[in-house]
Amino acid sequence: MQRIAGALKMRFKSDGLDESVKSILDRASAQLYFNCADNYDFQKLCEAFGLGDYMSSWYKLTLMHIWMVLMRLHSEFDGKAYMRLQRGLLSTMWLDIDQRLAIVSDELGQVMTGQNDMKHMHGLHLQTFFEYDEGFLSDDRVLAGAVWRCLYMNRTVDPIHLLKVVTYIRSTVAWLETQDTNQILVEGVAEWKQLRPAS
Repeated sequence: MQRIAGALKMRFKSDGLDESVKSILDRASAQLYFNCADNYDFQKLCEAFGLGDYMSSWYKLTLMHIWMVLMRLHSEFDGKAYMRLQRGLLSTMWLDIDQRLAIVSDELGQVMTGQNDMKHMHGLHLQTFFEYDEGFLSDDRVLAGAVWRCLYMNRTVDPIHLLKVVTYIRSTVAWLETQDTNQILVEGVAEWKQLRPAS
């Protein structure tokens, strides 16, 4: 309940924005979160990236897609509007994760929503956003290092899988850059595509 209350408080925090702008950003943030959580092909990406079919894989891939959307939109708004959108996305994410973990906990017969579990997930979210920012603005070697630490958690990984993730991130962000901002806010990201480099 504390997590839910905290998420709602963060989402509806006063920020001095016009009510109509807040309404647009709040609707867009909820839509975009579910696009990031549900609209990518989870099984296909797990296979391509060498990931197991686990809740943790879904969480890390969802973080990646949220980060890509925020990377696309961060320069389109002033600070207050962007923070409203980001807070809305993240508060929706935490509410959704609470519900998903409750379902998994019931199925497995064990508690998966303990304070340590949530601290770990929150820490990974902060680490992922920070490291992907730094990696994306650097070369592929630095981005690959960020992916190895955040997606693979420093475990042994096939370099081909790492390369596929780096290519996916850069080509997806490039495709998002071709999409109209208003369309993204109104319609969300109905389908995730990649912009292939010209041969």
